[in-house]
Amino acid sequence: MAETTAGRHVVRGVVCALAGGICWGFSGTCAQLLMDNYGAPAVWITCVRMVIAAVFFLFMTAVKDWRSLIAVFRDRRSLVQIALFAVFGVLLTQLSYLNAIAYTSAGVGTTIEQVGLVLIMLYVCVRARRLPRVREVAGLILALGGMVIIATQGDPGRLAIPPEGLTWGLVSALALAFYTLMPVRVLKKWGAMLVTGLAMLFGGSAASVVVQPWTLDVQLSTGGLAALAAIVLVGTLGAYMLYLQGVNDAGPVKASLLCCVEPVSATILAVVWLHAPVSGWDIAGCAFIVAMIFLVTEREPKPALEGEGAPGVALREGAEAALDDPPLFAGRASVLGYYTSRPATREDFDQVWALLDAGHETFAALGIDEGRKKYPSARRLMHSIKNGTTHVVGDAQGHMIAVFAVSFSPDKNYAGGIEGQWLTQTDAQPQPYAELHWVSVAPAARRRGVGAFILETAERITRRGGRASLRADVYQQNEPIQKLLEKHGYTRCGILSIKDVFGRRKERIAYEKLL
Repeated sequence: MAETTAGRHVVRGVVCALAGGICWGFSGTCAQLLMDNYGAPAVWITCVRMVIAAVFFLFMTAVKDWRSLIAVFRDRRSLVQIALFAVFGVLLTQLSYLNAIAYTSAGVGTTIEQVGLVLIMLYVCVRARRLPRVREVAGLILALGGMVIIATQGDPGRLAIPPEGLTWGLVSALALAFYTLMPVRVLKKWGAMLVTGLAMLFGGSAASVVVQPWTLDVQLSTGGLAALAAIVLVGTLGAYMLYLQGVNDAGPVKASLLCCVEPVSATILAVVWLHAPVSGWDIAGCAFIVAMIFLVTEREPKPALEGEGAPGVALREGAEAALDDPPLFAGRASVLGYYTSRPATREDFDQVWALLDAGHETFAALGIDEGRKKYPSARRLMHSIKNGTTHVVGDAQGHMIAVFAVSFSPDKNYAGGIEGQWLTQTDAQPQPYAELHWVSVAPAARRRGVGAFILETAERITRRGGRASLRADVYQQNEPIQKLLEKHGYTRCGILSIKDVFGRRKERIAYEKLL
């Protein structure tokens, strides 16, 4: 039964990813309709589309997680990164893409934009200090060949499309690379919907100040208003939500490959709906570039590496390699998925132990005296793994980069009470809370949103277990984790006194979050 359900989810994910790609292609066709039939300039469509979409995205964020929406404005570094992403990623992508369509067609403009995947691939090669692989070289040749075929229509001696269209198409390809690579850290930290909404708000507002779309003489009939609504609701919000569901069900790699239907759908819709001219050379060029997408897009992540030699060394080398070699394009930037979580197995013991050792080293650096006997013991850790309460976090390449535990059993240290007050009753039946323990992140993976991912995952596990809250206790000197918990809505409940195996008492700060 479980396999049948999983299979149905994959099928649903495939359908949603395909539908998302078609919706993005439909968006380009609607934009072409507005520009050709109603004289709406690309800059006007860009401003209106981004501001309206931003309102919807931020409204959904406020409904889902209003605390993050407030907290992000206290993070100046993230706001600067989002602002840069808004201008050079979102705004430049939207503006150049629409201008490419205005001078060519929805199909041609969308197809040339996909050349940006090659730029991403080349960036990854430079960053990793390696030569392109055979399939990546083949993808580069296909991309250049497809672009030349479309631009010359088979006659190398002339340019068959307006030079402005080719220029804007290449700018849109460069913007696609910026759009994908720039927001990686803030996406991990704040989530896709919040970052996308703020970027659209910042970019749309900045463009509106410069362009002043309200001063442009754009007269839209009922059909034009319907096309504009379709761009926002279907081509932006609908495409985003469908593709996100596809990522959740089928995985980011499969979903991104399925989204190669976008240039195909844009071409077909432009021909069938708008009767845009299309030649055999256009179809051939589109086929070349679609084939390129399959070649340069990263395949499924490899399984976690087996630890060789000292597990701590293998762990650090694996994490650093993963972070120095960023994954290739795996879907639009707003839905890139880098981290995964699963229950730990016995085979993971050595790597989990190495992660916990890294945590002990961090405690020592913070001036925390854990004593001679570190927690948890090897026996307790193996017991937790057997019970399924310990979980590991992997990156896009499958390297293990973090560990945490969510326990549903009563914690004897909480039974003695605290100097303060928990949000839920400790002695209530059934037990209303779960506990978060043993959070440790590999040094090379820190400050990259892993902690936020752990909290979100732990909260999801807690809700699935039927508990109303999640508790944690933190060393007083561990200020980084205190800031992380408070930023994510945890309440500082008081001081907890914990007794170790030698009868010594140590004070910790108690936190709890209602879910």
